[in-house]
Amino acid sequence: MSASRSKARRTVGLGAGLVILGFLAWALASEWHRVSDYQWELRWGWLVGGALLVLVQYLLFGAAYIVLVERLADRRVDRGRMLAVWARSLLGRYVPGNFLMVASRTLLAGEAGVSKRVALAATVYEQVFLLAAAAVGSVTFLVLYGGGGQGVWVWLTCAVPVLLVLLDPRVFKWLSTWALVRADREPLRIFLSPGRVAGFFVLYSLTTLILAAGIWALVHSAAGAEAGDPAFVGLASLLSFVVSMIVFIFPSGIGVREGVFALVLSRNVPFSVAVALAAGTRLVLMLVELSFVAAVAMVTRQRRKSPTPSAAAPPAPPPGPTS
Repeated sequence: MSASRSKARRTVGLGAGLVILGFLAWALASEWHRVSDYQWELRWGWLVGGALLVLVQYLLFGAAYIVLVERLADRRVDRGRMLAVWARSLLGRYVPGNFLMVASRTLLAGEAGVSKRVALAATVYEQVFLLAAAAVGSVTFLVLYGGGGQGVWVWLTCAVPVLLVLLDPRVFKWLSTWALVRADREPLRIFLSPGRVAGFFVLYSLTTLILAAGIWALVHSAAGAEAGDPAFVGLASLLSFVVSMIVFIFPSGIGVREGVFALVLSRNVPFSVAVALAAGTRLVLMLVELSFVAAVAMVTRQRRKSPTPSAAAPPAPPPGPTS
């Protein structure tokens, strides 16, 4: 794909995302009286608890990525620097297509002594695990609560877990070797065994459930039990995430994710209130993510400033014998 076509696609994606956001803002403004009349009651304990759960899932996802890199590199890496690379790359998700996130992570991996091909392979594993785990939650939502008339496209999420087939060692080896050879790169030497694929999938599934619980706590902090129980709200958030990932040309699912989440929440609350809840939740998620990235960057900077044992001044020699 040429650079001009890629730029045009990103521009179209950004424009479409902004259009969707515009419709959501219009719906919110046109029924503002319902939003203002709603019995809002901010529960600070739930808000802080939800934000902490979201923060925990960032830490777990970052740790899982580091373990993926170490398994594929077959050695231990500088975990602090690798976490910083992973955290900084998250900011690239707000560019249409998520291309910048993958590219920046691959390029920055050298800071932690990791080859580009290993960083790229770990990112592919990560994205498939994450999307498949969230899709399982989406399928569970559709089974428990139905599509609710959201359209046939929502049911496309049921096909996403099939992506796990791509992680079979034989399939992934063939695909990755073909792609790396075409890119004039050395093929990978190590691949995840079926047992490790299953283990990582369980890990990503559990971490995804923590994210879902955190989002439910955030929604509950503003709307209470009326918005839905933990399963309904949490699994609905996973459904909205998967749909936004399927429509990957939008920057980090801007507009799509909020729109789907609002549509689902509107089963229990007025649509304008659901839009406010979806937008507010997204805002908190972004603030937690930016705080996480800033904190990791700060800790990494402090580590670099601190003298290493080898660079520290040698201890003073013991005093000589006194006469």
